[in-house]
Amino acid sequence: MAKQVYGAALALAMAGLMAVPANVVWAADGVRMVYGPGMLTCAGWRQHRSTGNKAATLQLQAWIDGFLSGYNTASEGTDFLAPQPTKDAYYAWIDNYCSQNPLNKVVQAAAALKNELTARAHR
Repeated sequence: MAKQVYGAALALAMAGLMAVPANVVWAADGVRMVYGPGMLTCAGWRQHRSTGNKAATLQLQAWIDGFLSGYNTASEGTDFLAPQPTKDAYYAWIDNYCSQNPLNKVVQAAAALKNELTARAHR
């Protein structure tokens, strides 16, 4: 009986995973999977920031921090986060980007910020 319950729970969990649509972003060199709050639109970012939704804002900021840190850790060569601007500067940059591109996703804003930081590091 325990094996049947375990098997049924596993089957339900797998079916649930398959039912969740994948979040995909087109990159210059192909398709990339993106998970979490990075798929929110810039309009959503701006709404959370302007209305003082602290929990949502902190979650989005943590996602951006993780995105930039992950890219920086995985990239070879120049550390594009050095010298490191303050986090507030990152978020202000994202605010500006999102005000100009409200239909873009937060991941697109973070990628544009990463590109800007990379360009600065190579000057």
